[in-house]
Amino acid sequence: MAMRRVLGKRILEIDEAAYGELLGRYDGVVLDVGTGDGKHPFHLARQRPDQLVIGLDAAKDNLRKTAAKAAANPAKGGLANLLYLWAPAEQLPAGLRGVTELHMLMPWGSLLRGMLGSDPSMLRGLAAVCEPDARFLTTLNLHAWRPPVPEVGEHPEPTPESAVKGLGPLLAAAGWRLDEAKYLDAEEIASLATSWTRRLNSTRAQLDVLALTGIINPSSEDGAEPPAPAPGA
Repeated sequence: MAMRRVLGKRILEIDEAAYGELLGRYDGVVLDVGTGDGKHPFHLARQRPDQLVIGLDAAKDNLRKTAAKAAANPAKGGLANLLYLWAPAEQLPAGLRGVTELHMLMPWGSLLRGMLGSDPSMLRGLAAVCEPDARFLTTLNLHAWRPPVPEVGEHPEPTPESAVKGLGPLLAAAGWRLDEAKYLDAEEIASLATSWTRRLNSTRAQLDVLALTGIINPSSEDGAEPPAPAPGA
């Protein structure tokens, strides 16, 4: 699949040479998978001008408004270090590479099934575009288990302890090393800067979220790799 960049109402194909030239301008690449309306990568790109930030989603129409804003002249609020790509996580664009940090926030549908280990091919595909020792942050909406939605299948609601014990081996088989699982407090949830978390927060007295952090394609098992990203970092 070609690399298709969303620029408001326009779609622009990017070849591997152009993408490689873009990579050379930045110190790292953050990939936000299932980015929705793209608010989280927009927030990150503002915070990290030295990094290329990519928001990827299978629904291009959700990206159009934020993508148009990002593509504007920097003098008018545009962000040269931000790309929005139209593609499903199960069929990543050809040439996508160099990812040093991967985010998957509040996954749903096929993304949630994949993150729970039900689609190891998706996890392996994402690992294939990552550099050795790429960090990852995934946040799980625990209300998906209250009551359980079809995507969670037979997986019980994870806790910090059960996630490391149960999900850890499933992720490890696809090249993802789970180092820590922890509940997020309200401030940490807000720092994720996603429209989805704001909507969920508005309909509940308390939003329960479990954050998973670790390393993709670990180069060793001695624990010497850099720490996983803090939520909203």
